[in-house]
Amino acid sequence: MKYRIFLSAFLFVLLPAFAQAEYRVFVLKITKKTAAPQAQQPETQDFRLVESTLDHIQYRYYYPVAADEEVTYIDTWRCYGRTSDFQPHCPNPKGQIPAEPAPAP
Repeated sequence: MKYRIFLSAFLFVLLPAFAQAEYRVFVLKITKKTAAPQAQQPETQDFRLVESTLDHIQYRYYYPVAADEEVTYIDTWRCYGRTSDFQPHCPNPKGQIPAEPAPAP
């Protein structure tokens, strides 16, 4: 009986110390929608890239996104550790995100 209590205490107290935290980082592209048809659409589009732990669906509900903006999923990777105290996300193990070509002036 003593050993059973000791083993239970070991599992409930010491085993969680070996647990690892992980989270997923998403790269999201937020683009302004245009009401003009594709033929009349100018070459440049307003967009911004955002790194977040929220996916493209959750991001819209948590952060204010205008009705004329579209949130698109670009890339994702897994990070180990915690995100407390506003720590920066881990870097993308695949390398940098390829830059989109700049529009001609």
